[in-house]
Amino acid sequence: MKRWLLKRNYQNLSKMAQVLGVREATACVLANRGIHSSLQAQQFLQGGFLPGNASLMKDFEKGIQLIAQAIREQKKIVVYGDYDVDGVMSSTILYRTIRLLGGNVTTYVPHRQKEGYGLNEKAVETLAQEHTEVLFTCDNGIAAAREVALAKEKGMTVVVLDHHEPPFEEGAGGEKRDILPEADAVIDPKQKHCAYPFSSLCAAGIAYRFAVALLETFGEMDQKERKQLMTFAAIATVCDIVDLLGENREMVRCGIHLLEQTENLGLQMLIEETGLAEKKLTEYHMGFIIGPCINATGRLESAAAAVELFCTEDPQKARADAKELVELNAERKQMTAQAAERAILQAEEGIYAEDRVLVLYDPEIHESIAGIVAGRVKDRLYRPTLMITNAEDGAKGSARSIEGYDIFQELSKCKDLFTRFGGHAMAAGFSLPVENIGPLRERLNAACTLTKLELMPVLRIEKELSFSEIDLKLAMELKALAPFGKGNPVPLFGSKNILVERFDFIGASGDILRMTLREEQSGTFLSAIRFDGKEDFLLRLKELYSPENYDKIMMSGKVPMPMDFVYSIDVNTYNGRNSVQLMLKDFRWSK
Repeated sequence: MKRWLLKRNYQNLSKMAQVLGVREATACVLANRGIHSSLQAQQFLQGGFLPGNASLMKDFEKGIQLIAQAIREQKKIVVYGDYDVDGVMSSTILYRTIRLLGGNVTTYVPHRQKEGYGLNEKAVETLAQEHTEVLFTCDNGIAAAREVALAKEKGMTVVVLDHHEPPFEEGAGGEKRDILPEADAVIDPKQKHCAYPFSSLCAAGIAYRFAVALLETFGEMDQKERKQLMTFAAIATVCDIVDLLGENREMVRCGIHLLEQTENLGLQMLIEETGLAEKKLTEYHMGFIIGPCINATGRLESAAAAVELFCTEDPQKARADAKELVELNAERKQMTAQAAERAILQAEEGIYAEDRVLVLYDPEIHESIAGIVAGRVKDRLYRPTLMITNAEDGAKGSARSIEGYDIFQELSKCKDLFTRFGGHAMAAGFSLPVENIGPLRERLNAACTLTKLELMPVLRIEKELSFSEIDLKLAMELKALAPFGKGNPVPLFGSKNILVERFDFIGASGDILRMTLREEQSGTFLSAIRFDGKEDFLLRLKELYSPENYDKIMMSGKVPMPMDFVYSIDVNTYNGRNSVQLMLKDFRWSK
């Protein structure tokens, strides 16, 4: 069961639609995104959003000066990244830029299983032995005070570029104070004393701004390279699930176009190996096809291979590396499906059944997929979920949260149980002794204030529509609001008292629900589809109808009782012709 909530914006939608030359439903979606002026609307619909002045980021200019000086003096620079898409892409951006400017640069991506996330003391010791002079972290470092101190002790210049929430401590009055590493420069828009107006950039987004400023410092105007760097940042922005608003949305909007015509060998080969070469690319392909292949290297092998893929100029190596990424992702998918099935069974049984926060332990789960499994459990059961497994030095876990539950803050209250942890409101990673798993579960559930209502998933509806308002022009207007993602979700609409004139089940497995719907008042017919709708629809029929009437309905393919629907509006193209198609998200019997 889902909660249906209608958004409210209190704008004069009729006037707004008239001024913008769009349908009222489109104006409503824009208003629900906080867009109230013609200029804002034009930027949203047509692009052209100008990002803020990057020099406003705390320590940004200092970081530029330090790296520029290191390049000029041929100091040995190590870009220290992370093993997810954001870490790979930010590493790639910074490495390619410093190399282009003639810097003495290498990359270091920690091994997920052997080293874990972020800076670690063993790696710092190794880098010191290799005569590293400048340590440049990206997508990590904000929580590495001890490791940064060690690097400084070893004589390194340290620049931290991160986007995660800084660790904090609370004063006597409840005020929070950031605990920052004592690096030579700390660039992170989420630190309290950063004046940059947009704090939702991912690490690759910040790295892109840094790279462009660095190129300008050296008078380097290579537009081809800048386009490649923006493409990397756009992929990371989608995959790191940051808000697709403001400069994030503009970066992804431009990046999708650049991806289709990319000259980067690695991306070209990855697009071909994933079967996307002839497709019109969207944010979906970035987030659900290309991104998982990049992630798979860091999960099952070493993410350094992905960085190499995007930096190589050798076509044969690029082809082989791209093929390997695709094969690793297929292996990862199979492992994830099996682990998620076990985790869901565990969560639905025994002592976990009444928990509002799920703290699950499965020593058989490969630690690299714990986050994905936590996400699958969270999506199925709609509860904050921590998935924990065995690691080389105790236990390691990943957390995924739901709306209204800040997992980072809640874990912060239990920080005495962890050997390390970090993250943000919706996701986190941590390590802890195995014996602390039980106490962690008890404390998180004891402190949890989520109500039964808050533990129901929410569908936020932009506007209630009559079918007479839905046509191809509206569908095309809504399509122009893409790219969609966090902060700019696919617009959902609702309609009541709709008759199901015809339903059937299609697809190779017969599990896709297809409907012909009719609104009695306007007489309008629309086609609708739901890819995972068969089981849910049949359960609704069995709830309302006797076995005899159920059989009659199944034979006729027609439902006599009206239903309410929540859906998005899509454009279906078949044999060169476009038509409107509703993509169903939920349905229930009309009252």
